[in-house]
Amino acid sequence: MRMDDFERKWKLIREQLLAEATGEEPHAISSGRTLFGIQSEVERKMERFAREIEEETRAKRLAERMQGQDERG
Repeated sequence: MRMDDFERKWKLIREQLLAEATGEEPHAISSGRTLFGIQSEVERKMERFAREIEEETRAKRLAERMQGQDERG
């Protein structure tokens, strides 16, 4: 991330916080984890399960292809 992007993001955060503090916009409920992109334990587990499912699906497709080649071949 370039420094310009970093500064731009912090400027947007400051503007949003100011708008919420002055009542111009309703207060958004957000955890620090979400704000700073820190994954929760649930998110990590979901990503791990998704990877496992992808690997299982990939292995199943490969096995099906190999079986199809054996039957033809």
